[in-house]
Amino acid sequence: MIFVGGIHGVGKDYFLSKVGKKLGLEFYSASELIEQYGNVSIGSDKKTQNISGNQDYLLQAINSKKLPKEYILNGHFCLLNGDGKPERIPIETFYELSPNRIIILKEKPEIIVGRRMIRDRQEVFVEDTKRFQDEEIAYGKEVAKKLGVPIAVFNAREENNKAMEFISVGLDKNNFFEIKK
Repeated sequence: MIFVGGIHGVGKDYFLSKVGKKLGLEFYSASELIEQYGNVSIGSDKKTQNISGNQDYLLQAINSKKLPKEYILNGHFCLLNGDGKPERIPIETFYELSPNRIIILKEKPEIIVGRRMIRDRQEVFVEDTKRFQDEEIAYGKEVAKKLGVPIAVFNAREENNKAMEFISVGLDKNNFFEIKK
């Protein structure tokens, strides 16, 4: 499984619609699995009241599905808690998910703010978005290091070809490389 992380509005769905389809990999949204399995609704403000409990729903959903050997899971390393502050998802979740590589998508905070305003009708601030994205990337790197898996950080709009190469090399078990940015 390849885990693709990034904050809300970074472009994970767009990225996966391009990259996942080109590579012929199925992809799933952690948020959608949590909503379906846990009957949980995630509001447009993206605040999550029960971060740890929702991860239990995610793991239960994945364990109950017949997933292909290789697939992409779109999710987060951090979520906004009920107070609107970034909170790390428990490391145990990632140990159980056991990804074989990690991609973190990034974007200019100003672009993310604009997307959130259009898509979610939520006013978010550039500085808050920057801090949230910095924490997402820092924790994603920490998770990858603890799991011992390769990690790459890409711009969702500009680096699709590099991301496809990173994923493809991982599908060929004879090759291995790591991109650090």
